[in-house]
Amino acid sequence: MKKKLICFTINSYSQAKEIIVESKKNSIFPIIHIKYHIANGFGIEWIEALNKILIDSFSNKSFKILVDCNNNYSLATQLIVGRIHYLKLKADPKTLKKINEIAKKNRVLLNPKIRIVDLSNIKKISKKISLI
Repeated sequence: MKKKLICFTINSYSQAKEIIVESKKNSIFPIIHIKYHIANGFGIEWIEALNKILIDSFSNKSFKILVDCNNNYSLATQLIVGRIHYLKLKADPKTLKKINEIAKKNRVLLNPKIRIVDLSNIKKISKKISLI
């Protein structure tokens, strides 16, 4: 059975962990989405620490991370160098082309077309994932 690619929005490590466990049960490949206000507020150190903790708990091939960078080009370039899997960035075409070249060198996908499900404020994550 082919795994579905679906992106889940989170606010904490515990939500990310629960999403990965429940996604494995339902044969969904989870992509963890981090909103801009969280990424900008906590910084890239938090995102890299979250990624490292999740890799220690699970394997590197059991999830990927998508970060929304809005119009923050410095955050985007720092995350590209940190090799986060996917980035969502709003920019004019000229700037987007330059940042996309940097992203290709570091194997980071810019502005992927992935369905995003917001589970940041839901208590029963397992029930919601089973309905997808």
